[in-house]
Amino acid sequence: MYEYFDLMSLPILSRSRRVKQVSSYDRRYENEDWGHYLYDIDAETSVIFEDSGCGCIKSIWMAVPPKEAFLEFYFGGEETPRYKSTFWGFFNGECEGLSGIGNTFEERGHWEEADCRCGNCFIQIPYENGLRIIARGVEKAKCYYHIMYESYADGVIPDFGKKEIYENAFSEKRVSKARLEKYEMRGHYNDLITLEEPGVISEMTLRVPEDADISKLFFYICFDHARVPQIACPVPALFAQPCTWEDIDSYVLTSKRENGYVTTSLYLPMPFFEKVYIGIVNLSKDPYDIEFGVVIDENNYNREETGHFYADHREGPTVLFSDWNIGEFYGRGHVVGFSQSCVKGVGGSYCEGNEHFYIDGERTPSINGTGTEDIYLGCYWPNMKYESPCAGCLTDVYIKGDCDLRKSLDNPIMYYRYFLDMPIAFENGIKLDVQHGAVDQNFSDYTTTCFSYRQAVSGYRQTDYIRLSSEASREMHGYRADGEEYTLEGRLESDMRARPLLETGYKTEKGKICFKVAIDPENDGVVLRRLYDQSVFNANAKVYVDGELAGVWNTCNINTFFAFADSDFHIPKRLTMGKGSLDIEIVTDGIYTDFDYTVLS
Repeated sequence: MYEYFDLMSLPILSRSRRVKQVSSYDRRYENEDWGHYLYDIDAETSVIFEDSGCGCIKSIWMAVPPKEAFLEFYFGGEETPRYKSTFWGFFNGECEGLSGIGNTFEERGHWEEADCRCGNCFIQIPYENGLRIIARGVEKAKCYYHIMYESYADGVIPDFGKKEIYENAFSEKRVSKARLEKYEMRGHYNDLITLEEPGVISEMTLRVPEDADISKLFFYICFDHARVPQIACPVPALFAQPCTWEDIDSYVLTSKRENGYVTTSLYLPMPFFEKVYIGIVNLSKDPYDIEFGVVIDENNYNREETGHFYADHREGPTVLFSDWNIGEFYGRGHVVGFSQSCVKGVGGSYCEGNEHFYIDGERTPSINGTGTEDIYLGCYWPNMKYESPCAGCLTDVYIKGDCDLRKSLDNPIMYYRYFLDMPIAFENGIKLDVQHGAVDQNFSDYTTTCFSYRQAVSGYRQTDYIRLSSEASREMHGYRADGEEYTLEGRLESDMRARPLLETGYKTEKGKICFKVAIDPENDGVVLRRLYDQSVFNANAKVYVDGELAGVWNTCNINTFFAFADSDFHIPKRLTMGKGSLDIEIVTDGIYTDFDYTVLS
């Protein structure tokens, strides 16, 4: 298990974590990404977050939080809130235990005369038996927010490590320890370092003239005899600076311009078990002189639970009405960050697009945000220059554009986001997309580099599927529901251009649903994925596996514009290991809808 904010723990993969997000994204997929909550209790009260299992909130971001509306935190069904404060006060020390280092409230935007402040809280909020956050007050509808959290199917909250590691991330100043050597880039392929023994690169440092155009130099780094390099990207992009060099002092990345040179260092660890080769490909006819060095530490990782470091780079023009793909990866691993440069926008702010992250083959994004600048923990483009351990904006295009919003579009803007708070885990691949403009309508040139730790082998495989519109499929799996069969026409929440689906399923109110599914006996837990109707409120439902309670299936989001959505329920391995099939019983006190089930084990 990785430790919170400990860089050397990042390569360690974990099967017990599932990263999820709730946010105020516009359910119509337009651009009004504020004031949308999971569901309303009454005219003045809404549920902003709800999870019935075991988990931990790792990040709370809000833009322009209202001063008079209230947040209330209810743990494990408690009737009295454990924490209560105004939205504004939550980021200003009102909640004892949730204030201090890691909880900030800062100006991070320039939009006209708007109050462009946002709050960021990285103080972990663990819960064992569910947590509900309620918003009360008439001004709540004006808030933008996203909350990222981990859920733990095995019901065990992990040890997040030493508190000082987390605190150091917000206060420690990085100092390079790499010994730099001079290298001449004269040919097409240039060898830098080859080491044929286990080790860990804990720092990679580059020093070049500030005015040197090294955009045609590409890192070519292979770990453990890989035929395709795990790192193949422009040299500046690895240091999150694909356009121009900017000073930065972050926990993961530092860069400093001094005396006509820039020295930049990346501190993400890169383990290898047999060999590492570092080279640079020169795609230019011009020769270059660089200084480069790495710090190699001892490798104490368990190879079976460790991912290789990858840096995947993409650049080019956006395509109208199609999300920009940051990366699409297969196998098992987790994403620990990415950087992005919006080189030029035409016809509007290029940072209005929402992120859509699809994990383990899901059809609807489990991470669905409110705006590109919000991914990077800013607000209201154009953004000021800011830096933090987890996110930053490296350039202030508003200042470069003579404080004119239109002129700002003519300047490249650069962002980075590192998930030191919670690497985004996947067992069977991940797809990371982001809109360009509110509805993918802007012409822009984008550059993105995604950082991840991965293994080529998948942790899941599909072992069963139930299609409820098929009588044969229902009979084969012994499917029975106390509800009624119904047919729904609607769109799947993911692609605005997708044609509507016409599906037949069941709507059960205060009853039971039973079926049998096949699984791999040599499993490490099982995932039930259900296609359901989110245009109606689906009550939480208890899930029993072979007669034993496995947990509560939470599907509390309402979207009347995109009716179909996927929802995953994770069954812990204590109920599944050694079995070839499972008898599933689902009990609901409200409405429960289902159209198909995919079984991953």
